[in-house]
Amino acid sequence: MNTLILGDCASDGSLTLAKEILGQDIDGAEYSLLWDSKQNKKIIGWYLKMTKEQRGKIHSHDIFSKANEYIQEKEMTMSWGNNLDHGLNITNMSRGGATAYGYYKRLLKYEVQHGRPELIILTDYDPVHPWQRINFDGDKYFLEKLYDHRKPDFMVNPALKSPPEVQRLAFNKAKSTYETQLNQKRNLRVMNWFHKYLEKEKYNFIKLKFYGGFEQFDKDPNVLDCSDLRKKYDSGLNRGTNTMVKRQVQSEIAIRVQEKLQQLTNGKIRI
Repeated sequence: MNTLILGDCASDGSLTLAKEILGQDIDGAEYSLLWDSKQNKKIIGWYLKMTKEQRGKIHSHDIFSKANEYIQEKEMTMSWGNNLDHGLNITNMSRGGATAYGYYKRLLKYEVQHGRPELIILTDYDPVHPWQRINFDGDKYFLEKLYDHRKPDFMVNPALKSPPEVQRLAFNKAKSTYETQLNQKRNLRVMNWFHKYLEKEKYNFIKLKFYGGFEQFDKDPNVLDCSDLRKKYDSGLNRGTNTMVKRQVQSEIAIRVQEKLQQLTNGKIRI
């Protein structure tokens, strides 16, 4: 069964390798290890150590972006999706800061590579996640660029394929929707659209709730609620993640998802 997971940082394993990389667990980590520039030296050192035997020559300018890719790949292996029955043939396209329109774009990308998924595991996300659609020089771009008032200066992300001009436009739009508090309104609208799209096109999907705020998840009695497990590692209003606890609950989430899938398939999927 070809299965696609569409989720955000609750599903991508982010921060689950903090102890290995930094030498300690963190209570209050934000977004990802890569967000805190003070950790860059340790991140690069860990990457170089871990890839010593198989790594070719890398230009010094590319080391951090390569470390970024490597960390994300390894974190994904720690996520709850990787603990599910391998017969599901899972592709996890979750990404920190993801939004419903991002889900749609990733679904299209998956279908180009693998065809229509037989099952989608769809999660909610924090309804304040920003997203931007930018038209520039005759091309269309989609970004999920974050704005944080504590880091108000624009910086180009070399890992993105979009040109710097587009990234700046996306940053300015993210700043505007943050300051006008429009992110939640925009997300409620786009989740409603995407949910209807999945139903109209008759996709087979189940829903997991980690946050709350979308009626498609909050008011559906068939939703698998894992918000209690997210709250174990998320400090909520103070922002931040207990990295050790997040790693521990991945297996608990996987057990719940596996049991839900087993119910839906009359026990054909193993636990």
